Amino acid sequence: MKIAEIDHIHLYVEDIAQAVQWYNAVLGFSRDVSLGFWAEQGGPRVIRNNRASLSLFLRTTQPPGHTVAFSVAAPAFSTLIPVLRENSIPFSISDHEVSMSVYFNDPSENKIEVTSYDYSQAKSILARFA
Repeated sequence: MKIAEIDHIHLYVEDIAQAVQWYNAVLGFSRDVSLGFWAEQGGPRVIRNNRASLSLFLRTTQPPGHTVAFSVAAPAFSTLIPVLRENSIPFSISDHEVSMSVYFNDPSENKIEVTSYDYSQAKSILARFA
């Protein structure tokens, strides 16, 4: 499987508005208005600075730690899912309405997300594995 880039990192914060302001003031991040609907639906507030993206989640029961999301072209899922199954790695598939993602953990319980914005193609490929 070929990874295109790190897509985003999940950050769990105590106050999303405060985090948005801090990341804006200190590092120049701003809200990604194209993904604002996720926050409105109770999901993350996505902020960007050029190609760097952070997904800010309200910390409730999540212990400190982060999720790294790797961006791939949709066909990469055809390689990834068999590898996960061959190695008995549990995974879940999520439809984010504009992207499709596969979630799993590494051996140290770090959370990994592999995501594709080739939405229709990724959804079709992942439907075979659901």
